[in-house]
Amino acid sequence: MTFTSWQKNAAIIAAAVTVVAGVVAGRERPTLELIQEKPRAAAADDGIDLGKLRRPEGGLPQNDPFSRGVQEAKPQVAAVAEKPVVPPLPFRYFGRLTENGKTEVFVMQGDELLTIAAGQKIGDYRVDQVADASISFTYLPMKTKQTLELQ
Repeated sequence: MTFTSWQKNAAIIAAAVTVVAGVVAGRERPTLELIQEKPRAAAADDGIDLGKLRRPEGGLPQNDPFSRGVQEAKPQVAAVAEKPVVPPLPFRYFGRLTENGKTEVFVMQGDELLTIAAGQKIGDYRVDQVADASISFTYLPMKTKQTLELQ
């Protein structure tokens, strides 16, 4: 197999390019050397606490997903049972209507207008008493009395 002059020239050029690329690649700095922290002006405060990004002195942070060591499981603290809280009354007084000696009392529950009477159950509430100045309710899950003042 004989090479023609252009094939010899192409082989020489390819070899030269390979040698030059190897020399240039050997002279490049590693990327870690190129990254440098720029000095910050002391007066510029952007509100970011960079101290939170630093690793603790022990090495790896406690929540490092790439750590190889097995970390001790922290004992879970039993949640202290808080006393349940009665929700505020979901009703707003709307008004009353007396017609032919019969009085109807209206309250709003969200966007819904309701007519109420003593002894009536509305969701988790029971209407205990309808008076001139207030309406008494009982929150049934906790058996707690609540009063809606009429104004």
